[in-house]
Amino acid sequence: MIEYLGIVIAAGGSSSRFGKNNKLLEEFNGMPLFIHSINNFIAVCKTENIVIAVPESEKKAFNGIIKEYLPLAKIKIIAGGQVRYESVVNALNVFNSDVRLVAIHDAARPLADVKLLEKCLRSVETHGGGAIPAKPVTDTLKRVDADGLIINTVDRCNLWRVETPQVFELTKLRDAYAAAAKSNLEFTDDAAVMEYAGFPIHIVHNTAENIKVTYPEDLAYLQKIYS
Repeated sequence: MIEYLGIVIAAGGSSSRFGKNNKLLEEFNGMPLFIHSINNFIAVCKTENIVIAVPESEKKAFNGIIKEYLPLAKIKIIAGGQVRYESVVNALNVFNSDVRLVAIHDAARPLADVKLLEKCLRSVETHGGGAIPAKPVTDTLKRVDADGLIINTVDRCNLWRVETPQVFELTKLRDAYAAAAKSNLEFTDDAAVMEYAGFPIHIVHNTAENIKVTYPEDLAYLQKIYS
C-alpha cells in the first residue's frame, strides 16, 4: 500500500461518440466498465485516496454501483466540470497533505493494471515531474486537408500514442493547472498541462493492451478477446 499515492478516475465525459448510453456503465467481464478502472488499483492505493469525477446528474447512479461492487471502499465521488480540465482540478483539491504523487486515469481504460501504475510511479520517483504510459506509433501517418486530400506524410519517428494512468508530483501538477488557467489554450491530457508549465515528463513504454473504450465496437472488441 502506497500511503502517499492518490488516484483520480476521470469519468465525467459525455460518451457522445459511444451512443445514447453512458459507456462507463456498460457491463464488461461481469461488472460495469468503470469499476475495473478502480478495482485494478485498489491493491496499492488507500480507497480514501481515490477520487472519481462523474457528471453531476449521475452521481447517485455511480455511488450506488460503487456500493454494490466495492462496499468497503471509501472512494470519494465528486461532480466533474464541463470539461476534463475542470474535473481534474476539482479532484486535485480533494487530496490532503499526505498525498505526494497522483495518478490520473481514464475510467474507460479497464485493462490498465497495478504493474503499469508501478512502472510510472518508479519513473516519477527517479526523474521527478511526471510519467505517462505510451506506445510508439507504428502506422504510416498522413496529413490531409478539409476535403480529405493528402497533403503530406508525417514522419512517425519519435511519435508515441499516449495512455493512462499518468502519474505526477501533486504539487507540480497543481502549479501546472494554475498556470494553464491563465492561458487560452486547450489541453487534451494532463501531461500537456505539465509540459506547458515546463515540468519534465517521461514516457513509460507499455507493451500490454490498454484500449480506451470510445465507440461501441471498442467494447465489442473487449468482450470478444476476454469472453
